[in-house]
Amino acid sequence: MSFSIIVHQIIILGFLALIGVVATKLKVITEEIKDSIAKIVFNITLPALIITSVSHVELNREILFNSVLVFFASHIGIILLYFTGRVSRKLNKIPGKKGNIHLIHTMLGNVAFLGYPLFSALFPGGEGLLYAVIFHLTQDIYIWTIGVFEFNNTGNMKFRESLRHLLNPNTIAFAIGILMLAFGIRFPENIYNPISGLGKTTIYLAMLYIGAVLARNPMIAAFRKREIYILIFNKMLLVPFILLMLINIVSVAFNIHIGDIAKTVVVMQTAMPCMAMVVVLAKKFGSDDLHATENLFVSTILSLGTLPFIYYLIQIF
Repeated sequence: MSFSIIVHQIIILGFLALIGVVATKLKVITEEIKDSIAKIVFNITLPALIITSVSHVELNREILFNSVLVFFASHIGIILLYFTGRVSRKLNKIPGKKGNIHLIHTMLGNVAFLGYPLFSALFPGGEGLLYAVIFHLTQDIYIWTIGVFEFNNTGNMKFRESLRHLLNPNTIAFAIGILMLAFGIRFPENIYNPISGLGKTTIYLAMLYIGAVLARNPMIAAFRKREIYILIFNKMLLVPFILLMLINIVSVAFNIHIGDIAKTVVVMQTAMPCMAMVVVLAKKFGSDDLHATENLFVSTILSLGTLPFIYYLIQIF
């Protein structure tokens, strides 16, 4: 698999996001349409993509073993991001609501809206998406526990209420897909084809949504904010590199081999730009949604360079 593949995919995704930006500026995509796109992706096309991709993976012992390793590596990556965000917030004296956003955005990445389309294109056949979903589900645990705890400095959602969000169309689709995979159940072709085709629209709708979010506010001033670059360095370069080194060290020290696709997915999911949903949550909890939008904007733009670089590091290490 050549380095040029991911560069090509990132350029495609960037172009699709640019279409979303232009469409929003021209008022083709309004605020209401943007929110509707997010609902369609989250409730319809993403579940369709997950269930058709996961259920059609050719299951073997290696994939099962890699899935377990990805689950544990995902926790390690997210915990590293969390503590890096805490240290960074303290050392750089980022106060109040902005500090909360700094920490949460360091911990949480755009692993669904950007990760799913990317790994579906990079690794046709569903194996890459399977690992991406495992990382996403792991991240969801932290969103609705630690994430809500941090937001509750300015919000009022109860912890028990936050846990309900762990049950959603995507987790349900993943559970169904895993059960179908485990018992060798396959959709009939006349059902699989339309559901699969619907799932494949995720890449286009998700990138239109990201473009629409980026076009919300004039963001040129965000490029002059030092704390955003600190966040990006920690989240999209430093921690993914540390995780990559840890995986390699553990593999050598304990003779535990993780597959190339699994390692690539878990490290690159850790390196994803800031999570788009944090902007929505920041607004819901009365936090600094403008700063969250700035983080999302700058990190997504710079990911066009950082993601290929991380992929390159994975290949050489």
